[in-house]
Amino acid sequence: LLLLVTSLCIHIHRCDGSFVHTSNFNIPGQRGQGSRSGVGMDVDTEFIYRTRANNRNRKESHLSMTNKGSDGDNVFEKAKGRKGKVLVLGGSGFLGGNIARRAVLEGYSVTSLSRSGRPQASASASASSRGRGDRKRKQQQQQPESSDYDGIDYRKGDARDSGIVESILNEGGYVAVFHCIGLLFDGESGNTLRSLNKFVSGSGSIPEPSSTYDDITRVTAFHAISAAEKYSKKRMDETDEGDDEERTRNIIKPLPFIFTSAAEAGWPDVTGGSFVERTIAPRWLKRYLDAKRAVEDRLTTGENGRRQTLLRPVIFRPSLIYSLDRVASLPPVGAFFVGNRVGLPFVDRPVSVQTLSTAAVRSISNTNVRGVLRFKEIDRLSK
Repeated sequence: LLLLVTSLCIHIHRCDGSFVHTSNFNIPGQRGQGSRSGVGMDVDTEFIYRTRANNRNRKESHLSMTNKGSDGDNVFEKAKGRKGKVLVLGGSGFLGGNIARRAVLEGYSVTSLSRSGRPQASASASASSRGRGDRKRKQQQQQPESSDYDGIDYRKGDARDSGIVESILNEGGYVAVFHCIGLLFDGESGNTLRSLNKFVSGSGSIPEPSSTYDDITRVTAFHAISAAEKYSKKRMDETDEGDDEERTRNIIKPLPFIFTSAAEAGWPDVTGGSFVERTIAPRWLKRYLDAKRAVEDRLTTGENGRRQTLLRPVIFRPSLIYSLDRVASLPPVGAFFVGNRVGLPFVDRPVSVQTLSTAAVRSISNTNVRGVLRFKEIDRLSK
């Protein structure tokens, strides 16, 4: 039971959590970085830190010059968005944020939709700015409905609104949709369990008492799938209006729709999985898996109950998702590594968030990727 609860905690942690930026390195002793120059450091230590900072500045300056093209523009800036636009639902969360940033690096233009809009500050940044908490909260309340940050267009909105995803896709140019929305304990789990979301969620958010797995997972995904189907059909119809040569040249393939499910959703297909779910899994976990499976069925069969033709369904079923900068998650991750290693068929090996986000983004261009992918397929796709 401990393994099951931990699995779901970490699984939702990556859906609803905020990304911790590990690249923000504050140099001790540097003015404006939260410490006074010379305090707690000898001359040699301060010299080393200043030397590292100077070397890093030289490298960044050299990179800025060497990345210039013949026309003087930065080649990385020119590459941004050249592969088209992608929509990430839940793009301010742990997994969604990683996917969004990975997509930017791979040459896509990214639009993120979440109720919070831009992601909250990283844990390290918030720890160093506790004295400015009131000002930070005020700035978040004044956040605009749309803002560009880290090269990502962050939109603030509720995906339970049936029209919001459709309106974004109608802007045109989208080549894929990601669904990374989820929560661990819904309102029906009770106030005690619901309050635990504050600790297991990277964003520290507590869902509304009326929030349910069906509402957050199934409804948001169903609305997004319907909107994506309409958008894909519109693209195909516009292509059919040209002559034969133009249709051949501009053939439009089904739109990739990437859904983040859970390894436990596949328990009926593995030895011992059905027994574990039937006899050990708590009621909230069963409802959670019901919502995940409903989305998988809708995505693969289409609205008319037949095989999906307007979308290319890509369903990732990760177990625990970890990142080495999140030390608290490493003990349960180790337990799941051992469980999978000894051969428990209902325990999948954990995957890193970097591996999963890379695999998810690369599934866009790989048209052979379709259906359910477990940890072995995730590993292969990320390489």
